[in-house]
Amino acid sequence: MSDSSVTLVPERIFIEPAERDEMEKRITSWLIEKGWIEPDISDCVLYESGGRRITREGNTHISGCEPDHDLAVNGFCVEQFDAKNVFTNLEGGLESAVCPQCGEDIVEQFYDMTEQWFTDEGNPLISCPSCGKSSDIREYILDPPWGFCQIGFVFWNLWDITDEFIAEFTSVLGEPVRVIWAHL
Repeated sequence: MSDSSVTLVPERIFIEPAERDEMEKRITSWLIEKGWIEPDISDCVLYESGGRRITREGNTHISGCEPDHDLAVNGFCVEQFDAKNVFTNLEGGLESAVCPQCGEDIVEQFYDMTEQWFTDEGNPLISCPSCGKSSDIREYILDPPWGFCQIGFVFWNLWDITDEFIAEFTSVLGEPVRVIWAHL
């Protein structure tokens, strides 16, 4: 089995550092309080800084199924970036990228469009190569979804993630999130 992750990414692109730190603390404290992650940092994620192991109860609650594995990589961590960031599905690539204005699938051009968006200042609108109309990058309909934010909440090697958990998470975070699956 290869490793996978699911990242919950806020819809906002720019979040001030103090607010990102507060979000990280709030979500981590909530998950620890619920008993869904262990309080101590360990090497349970694929980051040098480590993460907090997801408990058996946490796996069951978050994924909706009883874990039948004891994986070395099965944890939670938070990724923060000072500049804007794109959370992708890593090796899977995009199957489609549909313009919200004209409905055309511009997947082949979307990678270059994303690179241009990333290097430009702020959150510039990006123009569809098919219709020429400009839209916010978050309005393009991507399959699988990508997230555009400076913070992501990463859960490693879950079988699934329930709508109920996403609703709970969103309520505690105080804003909507995108669910980004990645496979290594």
